Amino acid sequence: MMVLCRVTGVLTSFLIVSLLPDTFMIFSLLSFLHMNGFINLLLNHGCRFIHDYKIDVSKLEPLVAKPHSPDNRALARECKDVKIDRVYIGSCTGGKTEDFMAAAKVFLASGGKVKVPTFLVPATQKVWMDLYALPVPGSDGKTCSQIFEAAGCDVPASPSCGACLGGPQDTYGRMNEPMVCVSTTNRNFPGRMGHKEGQIYLASPYTAAASALTGFVTDPRDFLQ
Repeated sequence: MMVLCRVTGVLTSFLIVSLLPDTFMIFSLLSFLHMNGFINLLLNHGCRFIHDYKIDVSKLEPLVAKPHSPDNRALARECKDVKIDRVYIGSCTGGKTEDFMAAAKVFLASGGKVKVPTFLVPATQKVWMDLYALPVPGSDGKTCSQIFEAAGCDVPASPSCGACLGGPQDTYGRMNEPMVCVSTTNRNFPGRMGHKEGQIYLASPYTAAASALTGFVTDPRDFLQ
């Protein structure tokens, strides 16, 4: 839901704010984070909508956004021949605790080692702590950090924007050469993660982890089914 709200600005040149209905999960998260005093916005009775869309999520397939725009979408399985040089899991959009849990589940299901350098950048200090403290469901008590280490990933970095915004050449995870990267960040414009000739494929943590294991853009269902 956070991702849906964050990327709305990419979809239009107008100023738009995304509001999603509250759920028990959201209230549970706010309580867990000790966030109090928030305002619960409700729809006005009898309000009208311009369009009403219904989507059967059971029929959705893993997608990627190909270079060089977030709306240049394709099915992950359609890009299976795209060889990659690295994987980047992180940013405010793709570096939440649940994102790293998702990636860890793929590594755990595979039991293999990554074929390309895999960078991990938590969004916040709390997320960084979770990687070392919270057990991954179905892992017999293993934490994300233990699973990442076993898979051959880089040690989780300190929380930051990291290579998502490019930055100086010594920025952690930055592409200083024309590389192909699968990333859980939210933008893939030329030069966004460093080198102007770099190619960024935006993907979910599931797809990013699966791609790290094969060295190609990979549909995560290859490991999770």
